[in-house]
Amino acid sequence: MKRSLASTVRQQFIKLKVKWVITFISLSACVDKINFNIPLTEPLLVVEGTISDNPGPYTVRLSKSISLDADSAFRDPIEKAIIKLYDDGGNQEEFTEMSPGIYQTGGAIQGKIGHGYYIHITTSNGETYQSDPDTINPVGAVQQIKYQFEAKTVTTNYGEAQADVFHVFVDADAGEGTNNYVRWRYTGTYKVETHPELHQTFAGGYWYQTPVPCSGYIVAPALGGGKLTQVAPCACCSCWISQYESVPTLSDEQFIVNHQFRNVKVGDVPVNSNTFTEKFIVEVEQMSLTENSFTFFNLIRAQKEGASSLFQPPSGKIIGNIKPINSSSQVVGIFWATSVKSKFLTINRSDVPYPITPPDFVRDACTIFSNSSTIQPSFWQ
Repeated sequence: MKRSLASTVRQQFIKLKVKWVITFISLSACVDKINFNIPLTEPLLVVEGTISDNPGPYTVRLSKSISLDADSAFRDPIEKAIIKLYDDGGNQEEFTEMSPGIYQTGGAIQGKIGHGYYIHITTSNGETYQSDPDTINPVGAVQQIKYQFEAKTVTTNYGEAQADVFHVFVDADAGEGTNNYVRWRYTGTYKVETHPELHQTFAGGYWYQTPVPCSGYIVAPALGGGKLTQVAPCACCSCWISQYESVPTLSDEQFIVNHQFRNVKVGDVPVNSNTFTEKFIVEVEQMSLTENSFTFFNLIRAQKEGASSLFQPPSGKIIGNIKPINSSSQVVGIFWATSVKSKFLTINRSDVPYPITPPDFVRDACTIFSNSSTIQPSFWQ
């Protein structure tokens, strides 16, 4: 009896399911596809620049914004613009375009605490823009950089993977004021050693020695086959890679005790065979902000932190302090003034609580990693 009832219920469920499927297909067939065109928007002028109380050169970058459906983060540089820097004493200096869209000063003006600065931009098509003046406020010093190891794992398509990190914290002087706006900028640098002279190519069923030209090696004729011979110093065996912060760290979320910031987290150092081939050097810059520049970076932070959240409330439109003068075109970005205090920390490979196996690259590592250079940084010893 129970089996018969269960069979009846099962049959009724199957009939009901088939009915709903047929109904869904019928309704779907009656739906007309609506096509509409979204109006295209003009690319925005993007301005990124700063002046500090450290010696120049000071840099301004001009580019065009990218569309939401673009498949690259690359932005077209704006070339052949005229950019001038002005201070509150009536002095001015013109920027020089060093590479497409990147402009630098020559040293005629150096930022000073208590003084205001702004830039004037004239593009190649005659449009002009100007930043609001921004003042260099004093800033306290970074007193100590600390780090703490954490063993972590992440879930990947292949299962659990190790993702250990060093968390980086700072203690710093908040300064004497009561409403000091501060930004901490984290930059990490590590070195990778490669062996481009050992590069090989497979052809015709055999492996052939094909050293990368920058390795300084060639395959010289020799009895029994070619001989790997060095004819010049290697220009690409050592590569320094920079790691930058993903979100600005600002002082509004930090608790101040006796004008001191304590245990401010500024970044994470990933632990792997690349980052700890030798050592990892952390630079933390403590930078003063005006209220306007703080508002700009606060909006940047809100957008970046909320990008992955479906429930993030609108953070506001990011504009900055650049205004059009004779143009109706929109512009986004900032030219800001700051006082900077820096401090470095070295985390050695021996600080990792287990052995690290260096990578075995047989090509120029600077073609593998972004933000990389074969030029040794001045702070690397």
